[in-house]
Formats: sequence, C-alpha cells, structure tokens
Amino acid sequence: MNYKRKLLSYCGLTFCTIASLGVLGIAVANTQDNFPQRPITIIVGYAAGGPTDLAARTIAEQMSKELGQPIVVSNRPGASSLVAAKELMSSNPDGYTVLVTANAFFTHGPARYESVEYDYDKDFTPIGGVSGFPHILTVSPDSPIKSTADLIAYSKENPNKVNAARVGFANEIAIEWLNLTGNVDITQIPYKGAATVVSDLSSGRVDMALVAPSVAYPLVDGDKARTIATTRSTSITEARNIPSISETPGMEDFDMYIWYGLLAPAGLPTSVGKKLNTALNDSLKNPAVVQHLMNVYQEPMIMSPEEMTAAIHKERKIADDLVKEANLPLLKHQ
Repeated sequence: MNYKRKLLSYCGLTFCTIASLGVLGIAVANTQDNFPQRPITIIVGYAAGGPTDLAARTIAEQMSKELGQPIVVSNRPGASSLVAAKELMSSNPDGYTVLVTANAFFTHGPARYESVEYDYDKDFTPIGGVSGFPHILTVSPDSPIKSTADLIAYSKENPNKVNAARVGFANEIAIEWLNLTGNVDITQIPYKGAATVVSDLSSGRVDMALVAPSVAYPLVDGDKARTIATTRSTSITEARNIPSISETPGMEDFDMYIWYGLLAPAGLPTSVGKKLNTALNDSLKNPAVVQHLMNVYQEPMIMSPEEMTAAIHKERKIADDLVKEANLPLLKHQ
C-alpha cells in the first residue's frame, strides 16, 4: 500500500513538473513571438553628438515606429566602446538591450592588441549593419600633392619627411597600408581627436590626414584643406568626384570603410533577432532616414547577420595581415 502511494505520488509530481515545464516553454515562446512588449535600449560607446551616436539615434526613431515601442539611446563612453560592450555582454539576451558600435571594434582594435576582453563570435549576436562612410585622404591647402600617385612620388623624393595625422587604429592601419603598397615611409603622428587634426592640417603643421567626410568636407568648403582620394568610392564621395585610392596603379586592393553595426548579447533567440533585423533594414530603406544619414555624411549599410559576420571576419584578417607585415608591435589592452 505504501509502495502504491509513493508510486502515485511520484507519478503525480513528475506529471506536474513536465506540465510546468511545458507551460514555461509556451510562455517563453509567446514572449518571443510578441516581442517587443516594452522599451528597447540602444547602448552607444561614445558621447552624444559623435558619428556613432548620430547613427544610433537616426535608426532608433524609425525602428521605434516599426516595432511599436520606444527606443532609448544610452551613451556609455569609455575605452573606445569597451565599457558599452561589457554592459551589453552582461545584459539578458532578450532583445531589449542592444549595441551600436563600429566595425573597427572587432577588426582593427583586436588586431593591435595582444588580447582583448571580448570575442565577436562568442559574446555577441549580430543583427545587421546600420550606416557607414569611407575616409578621405586630405592634405593642407598649400600642399603640392594633388593625387595618391603624387603622394607616393613625393614621399619617395622626400624620404621620412612626409607626415600624417591619425586618430585611432583604423587610421593607423590604413596609413601603413599606403606605406606597404606604395613602398614609402609616411610618418604617423597620433592625435586624440579630430579637432586638433583640423587645426594642424589647415595650418600645414601636418602634411595629410585620413578623416571622415564630416571632417573633410567643411574644411574643403572653407578652403582650409584639399581632398585627393577616398578609401572607397561611394555615393558620399562620387558627388564630389573624389577618386578612390584603389584607382592608383599598384593599389587596386586598397579598400577601407568605417561602418556601424547593431548587436545583441550572445544567446539572442532567433525569432527576436529576425524581428530586429527586419525593423532595422526597413528603417534604413525609409527615405527620411536615408536623407538624415546623408545629411551627416553617412549612408545606409543594409546587411543580414550572416553578411555582417562575413565582413567582420574578412576585415579582421586584412587588419591582422597588415599589422604583421608592417611589424607593428602588439599593445597591452588599456
């Protein structure tokens, strides 16, 4: 009798447990199917007003309309987006906390350090591209350099005398790419921000700089600098008839582009990721969003998660190879 009671009790408990798990599974599935049910936060690793922030706020407004929920942009500046990335990695993978950051965070940055505290493939779920822009090779207004070919020739005629202002690892690696393909030795001068670069370039204290269109074009329009080439031909540069560096003989493979992506923590449910990607891509097709991005010298970067991952892997390999070929010392993470 006791045995029968125990058996019935055990069976009842097992049934309840299975039933509870089934209800829980249905609840989780319903939550994912009904996503989003509350506001979403986009984390940005830089201060308000910068290009990353502008990209995030542009898509936030339209994605909010697409998804039917408010989207808040939260600025978490520090350590070149590392502070923001860590916050994302520690958040729940439910789609309510996402990150906008640049491709360089996963490509040029890791290529320059001995080790980093994150792994693109293990710690993040890609959602899609946001926006992007090439860099513009810009010289001081009185420079004799008129083209990339001129730059290479002038650098060879004046070895170790041509210098370039650079901000960040993407700039550093791009200039080393110029050095390697042109067989020259352009000296790099590191700067902390674009404001000082603008001052020194326009006054002729530095010979050249690779800067964003948002920096280059106002300088050119004010006769404080001249553009000679772009790291990639796009709608942003074609309107001003700026040739690409890759048009120079011997530099056909040169291609550098800064772009921003939207990411979630690892473990994001597939259905939630698809909803976010659809809302993101639909937003980037909206004419008002396209125009707003063009107004700040950016252009839509529509990508699937798979395309985003393929681009990151390709660009990381290029950066790794260039760092190795240029014999750049690996840095300890700050």
